[in-house]
Amino acid sequence: MSPELKTSVPTMLPPAGTLPPGPSNDSASSAKRPRAAARLDRMPATWWLASIMGLLFLSWLIESYDIGLTGSVLPSLTQQFALSTAMKSFVAVAANIGIVIGIVPAGRLADRFGRRKVLIVGTAAYAILTFATGFAHGLASLITLRIVDGIAMGAVFPIPYIYASELCPPNRRGRFTGWADSFLSFGYFLSPLLALLLIPNVNDTEGWRIMFMIGGIPILFALLAWRFLPESPRWLESKGHWLESEAALAKMEARAERSLGAPLAPLPPEVEVPAVAPLHPLRAIFKPPLRRRSATLWVTFGGTFFIFYSIQTFMPTVVAKMGYPLTSAFEFTAIIVGVSIPGKMLEAYVIERWGRKPVIIGFTTIAALAAMAFGFVRGAIPIIALGCLMSFFGIGVDPAVKTYTSESYPTEIRAWGVATTEGFGRLISGVAGPSLIPIMLSNFGVGAVYSLVGSVALIAVVIVFIFGRETHGMTLEQSADVNAPLERTRSVLTT
Repeated sequence: MSPELKTSVPTMLPPAGTLPPGPSNDSASSAKRPRAAARLDRMPATWWLASIMGLLFLSWLIESYDIGLTGSVLPSLTQQFALSTAMKSFVAVAANIGIVIGIVPAGRLADRFGRRKVLIVGTAAYAILTFATGFAHGLASLITLRIVDGIAMGAVFPIPYIYASELCPPNRRGRFTGWADSFLSFGYFLSPLLALLLIPNVNDTEGWRIMFMIGGIPILFALLAWRFLPESPRWLESKGHWLESEAALAKMEARAERSLGAPLAPLPPEVEVPAVAPLHPLRAIFKPPLRRRSATLWVTFGGTFFIFYSIQTFMPTVVAKMGYPLTSAFEFTAIIVGVSIPGKMLEAYVIERWGRKPVIIGFTTIAALAAMAFGFVRGAIPIIALGCLMSFFGIGVDPAVKTYTSESYPTEIRAWGVATTEGFGRLISGVAGPSLIPIMLSNFGVGAVYSLVGSVALIAVVIVFIFGRETHGMTLEQSADVNAPLERTRSVLTT
């Protein structure tokens, strides 16, 4: 029998009254499988769950400020260090290079050691490194710090929406992620707003340093997460830590019952179902049946996020290229990025009504067409109007893509699958694409740049339309089922 056939031989899940194989529960002779999925999915959206999601929202808010720093300080750095076009490209993508380097191995670490540990350590590391960047004395040290800082940020990026997918009930996953992602946009909006106050002109040599020092504040979040954030019970169960998963679930259920003032609904009888043999933690996403799913997600992520990077990293430079002063460039950018917040709130409203695929296809198509038109308009009102349309839908779609990605991989390899998708997607959208933008901007103008951005986004639309699966309304275990059919057009749960 071939190796591939062997991996598809069904095995039975351990019944609720038995122990899993391995050392995790060897000393816990009375441990029972906690049934984390069924117990989490029956819990309502309580204030406690909202507070945990709020803590995760905060992690994205503070990290997004750091991501938005590059575009906001780039004009000042260009002036102070006399950056050439090529060097400007390198400075612009330095943090993104680090993110791509850090995000993939961090996914493996999160699957092996837990979501909570990676989030706390990664946040503390990038906070310290961002603060230190404010003291950089030369271009070499600044670029080095940004790359290493990016490695730490990459470790943090996918964790909040992995948490959301594993803790939230099926009819709230997309909505919570949309709300959380709006905090990202608020952080992106905060960077150009502070730049407007702290960097009055390109000759200022202190404002950009203060902005990096402000980026040290997330160290306080690491302390809050260490104190209040629980580990994912789904992850604990998947690793055989049944007693820890049971303890976490019991606390969550007690809080939910206190909030409701009534007992939770009884669990349905457990049904033993066939399950495939354990997935290889590294190779599974590159082999059937997950290979096509992974390739679809990589292209979708890369194409949609290229819109984000074209706005967040280069909008001040692009507006200045159009002939506006630096203060106007920051004002335009703050308005355009700020509009993405209601875009994400709309996404949070419609994603549990329309489904994942329709939102991704519809939002990205509108943004791509707006991007293609953006490069050929002149005048403040058309620039702001098309920029806002591009941001509202092009950045507004991001939480739908993240939800869709986290729902597509089984718990035991979810962080690895999500991190690999983000790594590849950000390599295309945050490194390769932005490396071309200053060169194209210098040689061919704004029209060529945003024609490229729109074209790449439309490729993502076509790919998700043809190959994407609909995961709306499914339990996390159904949406991540490795044997699920390619197309799924109807929900299995009411919302």
